[in-house]
Amino acid sequence: MKRNNLTTAVLAGITGVAGIASVSNAVNLNSDGVGQVLIYPYYTVNNDLNTVISVVNTTDDVKAIKVRFLEGKNSREVLDFNLYMSAYDVWTAALIPTLSTVPGYAGQDSVKLVTFDNSCTTPAINGQEFLPYAFTGDFNDTIGSDLARATEGHLEMIEMGTVIGSDANAATHNSSGVPASCNTLVGNWSPPTGKWISDASINIVDPDGTGGLFGSASLVDVAEGVDFAYNADAIQNFTLSQLHSAPGDLFPSLITGSETQSIVFYEGQAVATDWLTSSVEAVSASYMHQNLYGEYALDADISAKTEWVVTFPTKSFYVDPARSISPVPVEPFTRARSSNGACEPYTVAGFFDREEQTPLIPVGDLVPSPIPPGEDPTVPVFCWEANVLEFTFGAANTGTSEVLGSDNTTHLGSEFYNGWMNLLFATQFTDNGVASPGGSVQTYFGLPVTGFAVQKFTNSNAQPGLLAQYGGLFPHRGLKNISSASSGP
Repeated sequence: MKRNNLTTAVLAGITGVAGIASVSNAVNLNSDGVGQVLIYPYYTVNNDLNTVISVVNTTDDVKAIKVRFLEGKNSREVLDFNLYMSAYDVWTAALIPTLSTVPGYAGQDSVKLVTFDNSCTTPAINGQEFLPYAFTGDFNDTIGSDLARATEGHLEMIEMGTVIGSDANAATHNSSGVPASCNTLVGNWSPPTGKWISDASINIVDPDGTGGLFGSASLVDVAEGVDFAYNADAIQNFTLSQLHSAPGDLFPSLITGSETQSIVFYEGQAVATDWLTSSVEAVSASYMHQNLYGEYALDADISAKTEWVVTFPTKSFYVDPARSISPVPVEPFTRARSSNGACEPYTVAGFFDREEQTPLIPVGDLVPSPIPPGEDPTVPVFCWEANVLEFTFGAANTGTSEVLGSDNTTHLGSEFYNGWMNLLFATQFTDNGVASPGGSVQTYFGLPVTGFAVQKFTNSNAQPGLLAQYGGLFPHRGLKNISSASSGP
């Protein structure tokens, strides 16, 4: 089996209680929204938006959680800290636009995290600005060093383990709703004598894989009174080993889970795959889609606007030499990172109005603009980790998108005021390895993708002097495609 082949599979699709029980620890994307790893597909503070975040611990355990914000171009870390949640706790925070005060970057557009929540973080995090150090200096990735690239991206929360003993008591809220001693947990990481510096496993036990966490985010336009809200993606069975690490440490990440088997429901069956090499491949398999489906609305009488967020939450592990599991690019991605990003081709496979009409221009020739330098002008591409595709009636817009204010955007002009679109990630991946006895080789088609569409409307018939704005957010729908081939007699 090739180490870097996401399309290599071991085990056939299975059904039945006995078969499912045998892969009970497999990584899976839980449709119920509760899990061990939470992926929030998009944050932004552009266009003066605020991003409000929450996470809930539904269990009676004290949880140690890594919280990591990843900028949108190359998923480099811009803020990373530990969160310790007591039983049944909720933690909330907001990202707001600010001008950086970081030495050497003062005055650049940036992000500040604001929280008035009592839950313990290490370090104390209220008022912390995003930082550029993961993509500048010795870590320069050639994409740009301005902090403005940190104003949009996505975030992840990873359960590191269950806290017990005196440290669990320190994190637990008293009758006043305040943890007994956050200073104890901060002291555990404080040099030179903090006990977790020398042994991060003290009072930390292995998680059970279910997680019990759920989360949500809201993209809030305070000035115009619009809120685009979504639920975080939830991954179960990412790790059965504790992954406790220091604040700011790049461990754990999606590449460091203990489980390398995935289970994906496809055409009424549970398809189990053992990737053997890395947990990130199991996570990617859970997100794989060949097609994305969604609607658009551009109706002039309600000033309708539509933008799609298209995020590849594992992409950096396949395209960025600083983080990759193997020499780049690694399947399922086909391009290594360059100064223009890692531009991945796709096709507009279907574009319709609400009455099944298609554009005068052949659908396959629809290419959003601008085309990045050096790219084929006839082939649409997504170049970043978190991308925004803006729809407009008539000619395509230029510059940042109108609703989300995204710099990571391309623009698609439409002949229609409303309808739906089908995006196709057409690359196929063929197994060159040997499946386990009695199993079959699985081929996954497409890319690991998540995201949503946002729509914003203005009621021009509102009472004079009143602003009537409305917004909606719709998670992408899609199509999986997994094929099986016999591994032999």
